Amino acid sequence: MNTAPTYRGTLNPKALFSALVPALLIAALSIYAFGYRTTTGSDEKILPGKPLASYDEYYPVRANANGLLYLDKERFEKAVDYFSGNTSPRAAADLIYLGNSNHVELMLNDPAKKKYLALANLPNYAAVAKVDEQKDSLLRTYKDIVDGIGQTFSGTPIEIVLHDARNPLISIVAVQNPISGRRIGDPNTNFGIRLIRTYSQSRRSSGQAYVSYSLTLTNGTPVKSTTVPLFDRTYGLIGMICMNIDISTLDPKKLEAAERFLDAFRHVTPNEEISEMIESSKRTQ
Repeated sequence: MNTAPTYRGTLNPKALFSALVPALLIAALSIYAFGYRTTTGSDEKILPGKPLASYDEYYPVRANANGLLYLDKERFEKAVDYFSGNTSPRAAADLIYLGNSNHVELMLNDPAKKKYLALANLPNYAAVAKVDEQKDSLLRTYKDIVDGIGQTFSGTPIEIVLHDARNPLISIVAVQNPISGRRIGDPNTNFGIRLIRTYSQSRRSSGQAYVSYSLTLTNGTPVKSTTVPLFDRTYGLIGMICMNIDISTLDPKKLEAAERFLDAFRHVTPNEEISEMIESSKRTQ
């Protein structure tokens, strides 16, 4: 009878990485491949112009002195004035999506509210008004990917997060293994805004994935991170998938933490339905 090898007390960090890297690479490639494929109908429009985040003077998501994001009312009103008189459908759609997602009408005085509603009710932006439906339609597949890959690494310090890039104030759509302590509905970070604004400068329908860079979370945890942008044919950048791995648990001086990492990584979940399909496939070969 074959038994699984034990690593306890003799853990070799190089062996640990050799076990982790292939699976993590497969996961990263899966995210990367899906991230650049969005299905589009033949009658789907492509909104011309630049995204809202590329307009430095009018982008209303700001960070305060503590790095916390907020919606700048004055900038939002300036953006409404500007895009009511200057044609940039993609930026206007982003502005309406951001405003409706955060109930901006409650912040605006009557004249500003009228201008905003006049912009939002233009026929070209009718679909944008249905924020929840639009978010579900565009991000559902990516949510399933994040949940599936994240649950594969359940119990490990491998966090995977799906962000709504068009609404950084209510950014997180899905999260698994949250080593950062973040939850669904939490905002993005000031660093996340910088990424969004960098991607917004792209003239193409795709952007560079930043792979395996060093980052320190707000709680001081050192992580190895990867960010993959998600682009839609109509709206441009709609989201980002981020993977964060707590590399402090792989310190050769902390064998117990590394052993727990590997034990959780090797764990499999029994599934009778899958087991039956596997056995059935063997019988029919």
